[in-house]
Order: sequence, then structure tokens, then C-alpha cells
Amino acid sequence: MKLTRLLLAAAIGLSISIPSLAALQDKYSLPEQYLKSEQAYLKEFPKLQDVMDIMIVETEKQLPKPQNDILHNRVCTALVYDMAKKEGMKPEEIFIAVAGDIMHNITKADKTAVLTEKDKLAKADAMVKKLKAKGFFKDSPKFWTDTSIYANPKLGNSQDHTHHITGAVVTGELLKNLGLTEEQMNQLQAAIVEHSTGYWYFRDAVSDTLGNKDGWMLVFPAPEGTTSKFIHDADLISQFVYESVVPEGSKWRNLATKRWKAKNTPEDQAYVVYYVFQRMYDEARTKQGKELAKAQWDKIAPELKKLQGLKETDDPIKIKGVPEIFKR
Repeated sequence: MKLTRLLLAAAIGLSISIPSLAALQDKYSLPEQYLKSEQAYLKEFPKLQDVMDIMIVETEKQLPKPQNDILHNRVCTALVYDMAKKEGMKPEEIFIAVAGDIMHNITKADKTAVLTEKDKLAKADAMVKKLKAKGFFKDSPKFWTDTSIYANPKLGNSQDHTHHITGAVVTGELLKNLGLTEEQMNQLQAAIVEHSTGYWYFRDAVSDTLGNKDGWMLVFPAPEGTTSKFIHDADLISQFVYESVVPEGSKWRNLATKRWKAKNTPEDQAYVVYYVFQRMYDEARTKQGKELAKAQWDKIAPELKKLQGLKETDDPIKIKGVPEIFKR
């Protein structure tokens, strides 16, 4: 009996003296609704914790303040997991969908991930050709048919326009020791390449750079399978989160001023953001994606109208027209 008490005391003391190991993402906040989904997929697919760790370490290397980008990736993965579960996708498909959204922005802030460099273009070329040979990108016959366009720094050096390609290459390098099969890696890389059709303003920018209205088709392939479409839609829907669109100092109001030259006033910022999101609303590729986008749009659209001093029934674009910077 005495020995039992001693062993029990030792066990309690050991459990107190050795802290539980925290996951890398625990130091960053995540709203409860997304945290529950994250915990669920990490329990179902423990290997995704390794993928999460790699994403966080790489994002911390690239950005002095990585919390917003890490938050975005985690929100995307929670959304795609919930969508995939509701769709009744197979476990192996769900795994690829979540891994794809964890890694979809892995080179978005990497200034060295540029296709103007011959060795990096060669790696991308080899990857895309391998995936094409496996039957991917059938719905995008123009995609990757002219790699000379990446010699143009406005295109080849733009993470906005090429991170889906460079990100797929880097994903293959970073995850090569995680035990994924060749088929899984092919599906994952193809899904990352297809996740970004380029929002409409990126497609316009690429076409303008190339002097060809269909030039964007060389750069952005269409999502083909359900997995790719869900990865795409999760990324899209995450942009519609109220807190990143409406409040003063939010991501999209700041972009309105910095990227699209809106005046630094609530009215003008809201006007530009409204136009951008009204067009982004139509980008969803799945039934669930469209429903989620509508739910978020119904929240933010009235608030953006209020900031412009308009009534909920008003159409800002009919009243004010297209913002000057978007007139082609």
C-alpha cells in the first residue's frame, strides 16, 4: 500500500513537472467556430499537424508579422473541412482538400519565389508538364502553353499572379518527407495550382500586362475536381469575413486606398470595396460556396452602403458608376 502511494505521488509529480507540448498554432488566435473544425480535422488526420507546422514555420520566416496570414490559412482549412464533410467526400479527398488550403499561400509572401529565375521556372515547367501528363488541367487548354511570358518582371516577379504555381512546387519540396504517395502529391500539387483562378482584378492585370484579353488563361487554370473547387471557394469565402472588410483599418479598406487609390475616407473606401466584392461574389464554384458567399455578402453589403451614406435598397454602382481605376 505504501509503495502504491509512493508510485502515485511520483506519477503526479512527473505529470506536473513535464508540461504538455503545445502545437505551433496555439500561440495564434483563431475564432472558436473555426477552432472546433481545426481540432476535428487534426484528430481525424494527425499528419496534417506536420503540414500545419511547416506552413507556420515558413510563414514566420517570410513575414515579420505573420499572424494575419496564418489566421487566413487556418480559416480556409476550417471552411474547406466543413464543406468537404457536408459534401460527403471520401477521407482521402478531405485530407488533400485541407492540406491544399493549409499550403495554398506558402509562397505568397516569398520574395524569392519568382519565375523570372530560370531554375525556378524550370522546376515549375517540369511539375506542370508532369501533372498534365497525368491528366490534370484538361479544362484549361491554354494554361502553361507559353512560359516565355514569365520573363516579364510584372508577371514573373508577382507573387499575386504566380503563387499558385510556385506554391505547388514548394509544397512538393517541403512535404516530400511526410510519406505522401505519388498520387496524393500529384493531387495536392494540382489542387494548389488550380486553387487560384486569380480574382477578376488579377486576371485583368495579367491580360493588361500581356496585351491580350485572354492572356490570363495562360496563367490561371480553372478548378476541375470537387477538391480543387472547394479549396478555391474556401479561399474566396474567407475574404468575405465581416471583420476584414467593414471596420476602419480592415484589410480590404486598407487595400482600397493602397492598391486602388481610394480616398482615405470611409465613404470612398466602402465604394471601392463594394465594387470589388460585388464582382468577387460571382467567383464561387460550388453550391456550398455560393451559399456561404451569399450569407457573408448579405452581412457586409448593407454595412458598406451605410458607410457611403446610402440606403439598403440603393445600388452604389448604378448611382456612382464604376470606380475610376477599374474603367478600362
